[in-house]
Amino acid sequence: MQQINCIIADDEPLARQLMVSYVEKTPYLKLEGVFKNAWEVQEYLSVEKPDLLLLDIEMPGLDGLTFIKTLPAPPEVIFITAHRDYAVEAFEVKALDYLLKPVSFERFLKAVNNFPPRSINISETPVKTDHLFISIDRQMVKVPFDQIFYIEAMGDYVKFYTAQDRPLISKMKLKDCIEQIPSGSFVQIHRSFIINKAHIKAYTQEKVRVGKEWLKISRSYKDQLEL
Repeated sequence: MQQINCIIADDEPLARQLMVSYVEKTPYLKLEGVFKNAWEVQEYLSVEKPDLLLLDIEMPGLDGLTFIKTLPAPPEVIFITAHRDYAVEAFEVKALDYLLKPVSFERFLKAVNNFPPRSINISETPVKTDHLFISIDRQMVKVPFDQIFYIEAMGDYVKFYTAQDRPLISKMKLKDCIEQIPSGSFVQIHRSFIINKAHIKAYTQEKVRVGKEWLKISRSYKDQLEL
């Protein structure tokens, strides 16, 4: 099945955690962001275009139904709520499904499988981007590629070293990070390090200086470092 990029919006922490666990169990779903209200989602949608929104209805400030109605081109949406009263209105805005809490994984999967197949236009030119969004403290933070000096893997976390005093730390695998950064600008020099070639200051056969730091070049990655 095609990969579906999705985001979650719910003001209840336990409900968010459950949806995150369901998404992570589903191989063709890729979680792009988790939000606690519609305003955060609106800010995210101003720069990104996910395929699917898993959306709570009753949230403070702006409810999910009203929010969807304000969007000129909303993503596909599955409403997830503790209330039955909004079902008719939800389907009037062409929701994929309407799930009542607590949601079982089986019911969740059935709803996701309603996602319509995308048609592929072979003449389409891939959209180039100059940044990525990473999850930090339950927020999606924009990080321009040209501001990244190097990236370090730390188990289930990745550190992004920039001009800031402290690295930006996000829970993700290095292999997932590699898929989001431009291969022409970045190169892996060690199983734990990816460097931005634009920030290389000096190098030897064994190490490379990126910004102020000297990083070890692993023997198995030496051939990839073409400068």
